[in-house]
Amino acid sequence: MKKLYIVTAHIDDFECSAYGYLFKHHKEYDKIVLVIASKWKFKDNIILQNLKELPDEIESKIQYINLGYEARKFNTDFDKMKDDFYKEIDWNEDFDILTHDSNDAHTDHKVLSDISMGLYKYVSKYITMYSPSSVNFGPNYFVGLSDEAYQYKKKALDKYDIQKEQSYSKKGYYLQSEDHYNIGKSYVLENCVNTNSNYYEVYKILKWM
Repeated sequence: MKKLYIVTAHIDDFECSAYGYLFKHHKEYDKIVLVIASKWKFKDNIILQNLKELPDEIESKIQYINLGYEARKFNTDFDKMKDDFYKEIDWNEDFDILTHDSNDAHTDHKVLSDISMGLYKYVSKYITMYSPSSVNFGPNYFVGLSDEAYQYKKKALDKYDIQKEQSYSKKGYYLQSEDHYNIGKSYVLENCVNTNSNYYEVYKILKWM
């Protein structure tokens, strides 16, 4: 059985950054395990609703695991979080990883990147995703979203309320502007030609066998 582990710090990281890879590659996997490290009372029900609203062929493959940690305290909980996550892995099965990039300004994202990197030698594919906190991301994999897939993403993100976020400033946040929903397009315009999609997400391939 082939599995994909999508590993994110917060609930909306999944909707913001993983839909492109999910829609393009879901057929390669028998099971997709979404592992989110933190809970937040204003998001917990939204993620469940968003998962149910994905296309049937994707939703039926997704197993959702929330590790239940408190955001902003990941450094303190590093070892326990790592242990909890690794215990969810079936080491006898083939699996890939999609997670945060190490070059990210959000400390929670960096912790998940460090934890996930411990799995690097065990996977066939190790891919990191752009987030609104990314710094000098440098993507090398550009995934076009169909109009339909983009509408799934936009509908999912529109459910979140910036005023109920844990962000300190609530400024420069992707939920404030539709331009941020399609920020991958900027990378594509700069780096690619002959593109034929209106919407993009971008990733960094660290390992692809």
